Amino acid sequence: MKTQYKWAIAASSVLLIGFVSVQQTGALWRDTAESTGGTIQAGMLDISAGGEGVKQFNLDGFKLDNKGPGDNIQMPLPVINSGNVQMNYVLSDVVLNGATPPPLSLRVAKVANEAACTATGDVGTELYNGAMDGAAFSEQLVPAGQMQVLCLRATLGQGAAASQQSNATFTFDASSVSQS
Repeated sequence: MKTQYKWAIAASSVLLIGFVSVQQTGALWRDTAESTGGTIQAGMLDISAGGEGVKQFNLDGFKLDNKGPGDNIQMPLPVINSGNVQMNYVLSDVVLNGATPPPLSLRVAKVANEAACTATGDVGTELYNGAMDGAAFSEQLVPAGQMQVLCLRATLGQGAAASQQSNATFTFDASSVSQS
């Protein structure tokens, strides 16, 4: 019989400790801070590809049809800041889709304009050069209402087989930058 009393006392102690701890955490929600002043500005962040307002851009001509290992294709991709605040953008990922995608490499360079992205050659300021699958590069600043042109080059790797095919999804992320 004494054992049952010990369990009852132990259980009530645990409930009491639980109640006390809940009561004590309530104080953590009471915190205040004062602002010393400043200016709050609203703006519109809007990244477009290829043309203003375009959120999904199809690179129809960016194909390596009937090509062999080592062959490549190069074409421009305009990245447009259609908003009214300056932005940073990144190429956050490239995913190759397909059952057995071929080995592909990607070179991304920043060029002055679309005409500067010629059909061949290492043009512009290189932002990325490596495997296409998982490709990414660091932040690039584009002022409000301005455009930056990327020159994309895809190269078919040496281990590519004739029956391999894939398409690629490029994902860009953008964030606004305060204008000091």
